[in-house]
Amino acid sequence: MSERKESLEELEEKSWEGIREFLKPEFKRRISYLIVSFLVLAIVSLVPSPMEAVHQRALGVLLFIVILWVTEAFPLGMSALFGISLLPTLDILPLQEAFFGFKDPALFFLIGALSFGIAMQKTNLHKRVALKVIKRMGKDPSKIVLSICLLGGFLSMTMPSHAVAALLLPVIVLMVKAGDIGRGQNFGIVIFLALTYATSVGSIGTLLGGARNILALGILEATTGETLSFLEWAVAGIPIGIVLIFLTFFTLRFIYPWEKFDTSEIRSEIKKQVDEMGDFSWGEKKASFIFCITVAMWVLFGQRMGLSIIAIAGFFALVVTRTITWRDIKTNMAWDLIFLYGGALTLSHALTTTGAMDFVSTVLVGVIGDNPLIILVTFLLFVIFVSNVMSNAAALTVMLPLAITTIVLELGVGIQFSGKIVSLLIAMGSAMVFLLPIGTPSAAIVYSSGYVDVKKMIKAGAVLTLVSIVILLTFGLGWWRLLGMW
Repeated sequence: MSERKESLEELEEKSWEGIREFLKPEFKRRISYLIVSFLVLAIVSLVPSPMEAVHQRALGVLLFIVILWVTEAFPLGMSALFGISLLPTLDILPLQEAFFGFKDPALFFLIGALSFGIAMQKTNLHKRVALKVIKRMGKDPSKIVLSICLLGGFLSMTMPSHAVAALLLPVIVLMVKAGDIGRGQNFGIVIFLALTYATSVGSIGTLLGGARNILALGILEATTGETLSFLEWAVAGIPIGIVLIFLTFFTLRFIYPWEKFDTSEIRSEIKKQVDEMGDFSWGEKKASFIFCITVAMWVLFGQRMGLSIIAIAGFFALVVTRTITWRDIKTNMAWDLIFLYGGALTLSHALTTTGAMDFVSTVLVGVIGDNPLIILVTFLLFVIFVSNVMSNAAALTVMLPLAITTIVLELGVGIQFSGKIVSLLIAMGSAMVFLLPIGTPSAAIVYSSGYVDVKKMIKAGAVLTLVSIVILLTFGLGWWRLLGMW
């Protein structure tokens, strides 16, 4: 009898736990946004309009996913998966194409690229590079700031930018503590802002800078059949990234002029960290060798063999040589990004194949006009704005298919502005996230330090945004013209 009484009490307690969970503000917030998303989907799908019914349903699913992305009611990858499951349900795509994006070769390039990030973090290879650079350059505050800009920018050309920010954040925290830098001092504000800004601008240099670049490549190929090789992207992006890295330094110098002080304590602490790391470990040597061979293969044989095949070969080599283990992959792989990528490409495919994008493009041309340069600039400004209020990968998913459809397919000006140019400009514009901490994980990581608030970020970010727009539209388009890309 007593055992039955205890079980009833346990059951009652579990019931109350369920009720308390249901009443939590976070739970109610998520359910509210989900209901709003479904209402928007229903309204867009059912309200009479000049569009075909399938176009309305496709745009309804797009808005459904965008609302969940903007509000971050659920993880981005989960929202993408949930959204694309509606495509066959609403008869927008046949079931066989419901997960179209997950068979894209670029998805496996992303998996390989992310595995190299895991290897660099596990072996501390990039931390060693960072510490040695700061030790060599950090003889005064200005050189320390410049070293953070250079490290953040160039490391983000070899691994995802958010991984670089996560790697360098402890190093910067170490420096501010060693130098006794207060939260109100400009130097403390600047080195944290330098980290997020430099990783963002540096990430445009190569396809390894983040899933956003690979996503742009996938959308380009799915919509136009064109593609960019690893070398083509690097040649197009690295010079612009370098220019923006140095302009980031000068912008921060102008907005938050830092004071001079003795950096001996910081240099002493960095030297101590370098000494504690000792000589290159066997793991670091393996990671360096495999990474260099893989990059060389991408450059030399990427077009013939395929970027994804080489990436998976590099991934396989990392596991076979025990540089990383399968447990490392299961634990540290950014599965949310992979789900987001696959879902985003499927959504783009649905909007393109159903003709929904064609309808929207026609409307846009009627409003903006048919000058391709004006339309291109409009899309660049819009993607930069949208990327600051939602995930920049999600913003790219929405904007790039529409930009390609409008500029290249609808207006038929592919000879002047090819899909490659549109993809490069929109992808790089989506990386210019300087105003708010929600657009990119690196900004959120820096914001979590407590040294930077939103007002400080906006003050410097607004100037750097204008600088980046000018550079992309002048140096960027000019450089690509010299390369013969348009």
